[in-house]
Amino acid sequence: MLDQALTFDRSDDVSKLQGSNTRGIAYRWDIFTKHLAGIPAGAEVLDFGAGSLRESLDLVQRGFSVTSVDVDAGILEAYKQKYDWPDNAKHQLVASPDLFAALDRLADQYRLITAFDVFEHLADPVPAVQELARHLHDGGLMFVTVPNGRTLFELAFRMDLMIARATGRPMRPGEPHLQRNGPTKWTRLFQRAGLSIVDHEMHIGFFANTAAALVQLPLTLGGRIARKIGIQNDAPGLSQRIIDQGPQTRVMDFLDRHTKMLFRGFYGWNLFVLCKRGCV
Repeated sequence: MLDQALTFDRSDDVSKLQGSNTRGIAYRWDIFTKHLAGIPAGAEVLDFGAGSLRESLDLVQRGFSVTSVDVDAGILEAYKQKYDWPDNAKHQLVASPDLFAALDRLADQYRLITAFDVFEHLADPVPAVQELARHLHDGGLMFVTVPNGRTLFELAFRMDLMIARATGRPMRPGEPHLQRNGPTKWTRLFQRAGLSIVDHEMHIGFFANTAAALVQLPLTLGGRIARKIGIQNDAPGLSQRIIDQGPQTRVMDFLDRHTKMLFRGFYGWNLFVLCKRGCV
């Protein structure tokens, strides 16, 4: 169903420590930065599943010593070349197809571990969270973003995964969302892994997220079918332009800002601040 919906170059976006420009809306939050203020200057930070290195850059600019971990060394290096890094940057790249095996080569303890949009890609996130927690300093924090499985996008991603498995259609490794958890289930999962919830917020409004899905999903599916019969197109690009520039964007954002108490449980993203059990 979806060709490119899970693959994003975020090098031109704002860091997820501060927000995200998505669904045609400039979302901003302070859940991470207000807790970041308690991390000692120059502390060791692990950006796990670092992707396009946008958050790694932000953390380096704030004076932290950052280790960025992901699966592909070439991709990490290509993204690193996109940015203007500080002259005194303390930053290293670590790439390994087995991300958790790579942890054994790194520092024992980190004051901060970030895992943005990582755990939904794992068949069983609990052992992964436990392994990361083993590298978390006793007074450290873990910043996590994960999607809300109750949204139309996530339902479509799950259907696409089921179709791909049934038809044998290949999907890029590490791309499919293998988890479809709501906020309560994510909370219990992190607690089962031995972590406590320090803070939790929901962002990406119900109306904006659903409206974007109603544009993107049919267009992307139609574009895929058209290409199968030889009609070349850029359906994902077209859907993005409609979402970003359409007149519905401000209306959806207005509705979301005035109905969050009603629809909070259907917002698109969970933002968690976690610590080792017993810290709160």
